[in-house]
Amino acid sequence: MTRARRPTWSFVVMRGADKTVKQFSISKRSVVVAPVAAAIAVTGAIAGLQLKAAYELRHLEDQLFSQSAQFTQTITGMDEVIAGKDEAIVSLQQELLELSRQAEEMKVKMKELDELEGKLKLFIEKYGGSIDTTGSESSTGSGKPGSGIVKTLSSRSADQRAPSYIASPGSTMQLAMLAQHTSLDFQALSDMVDAMEVSMEQTLLKAQNKRAAVDAYPSLWPAKSKRLTSGFGYRKDPFTGRATFHAGIDIDGDIGDVVFSAADGTVSDTGYDSRLGNYIVIDHLGELQTAYMHLKRIDAKVGDVVVRGEKIGLIGNSGRSTGPHLHFQIMQRNEPVNPLKFLAKHS
Repeated sequence: MTRARRPTWSFVVMRGADKTVKQFSISKRSVVVAPVAAAIAVTGAIAGLQLKAAYELRHLEDQLFSQSAQFTQTITGMDEVIAGKDEAIVSLQQELLELSRQAEEMKVKMKELDELEGKLKLFIEKYGGSIDTTGSESSTGSGKPGSGIVKTLSSRSADQRAPSYIASPGSTMQLAMLAQHTSLDFQALSDMVDAMEVSMEQTLLKAQNKRAAVDAYPSLWPAKSKRLTSGFGYRKDPFTGRATFHAGIDIDGDIGDVVFSAADGTVSDTGYDSRLGNYIVIDHLGELQTAYMHLKRIDAKVGDVVVRGEKIGLIGNSGRSTGPHLHFQIMQRNEPVNPLKFLAKHS
């Protein structure tokens, strides 16, 4: 028995009028299977594309996560840097405030030093000579202690060599370092000003003490005239004719001539005595006393503080006197001494 032939599909391909015709026979199964295979192939291709897309998407997500982590780390680092900058700025502000305070203190010290220098200059202009740091006095009259102090300080500041970072202060930290360095310079300058002020105060004090000692030394002639009518020591008494001790010197003068204090001191006694006439006694340093006798008038009273060269009375002829003159006497520890030993240097 013969098997029945399966039905087939025939396809005719005509390529042109002058071309041969080709015929293809395809079984019915092939016609059904071919589209299914094509659909499967398309489906497989789509599935493959989806897998590839999922892989690439996962890869992109990993890259995005990594970049996000790096960005977060960068932001954190920037925050730390900004925080460090803020701390540096606060530190710099504090340094600048401290510098401002030190600058104000320096201004005050410079003003005090300038005033002290002015006192020294006035002292020298008044008394002449120059005073060194040990308080000694020279006779040149050209010294100006303390002068040029501002120049000295300016030179000191100018000689400060700026550190290398000053050339390009490109960061806050450099500015902070500069502020710190400047603060150290201010401190050094302040210490120097303090030392100079102490030195000048000591110099002025020594000079004033020495000047006080000099002014309290009875070396100024007590009258305009320097002509003596009688010296210190034994002489013939003009009233009795006998040898008597003359405890001072007699200075010639006219009635009404001014009598000056021979030194700084305090008036300890004044009055009238039948022998001394109108008299004044002044106490000085070193247990020295000066006495002025036979005055016409007394212009000082007990307790007065008088200065060298101050008017204290007028020459007269009071008491036991043979004519107008000033009896001038110096006592040391209540013992009379020769006044010419004190006055000769200024004769």
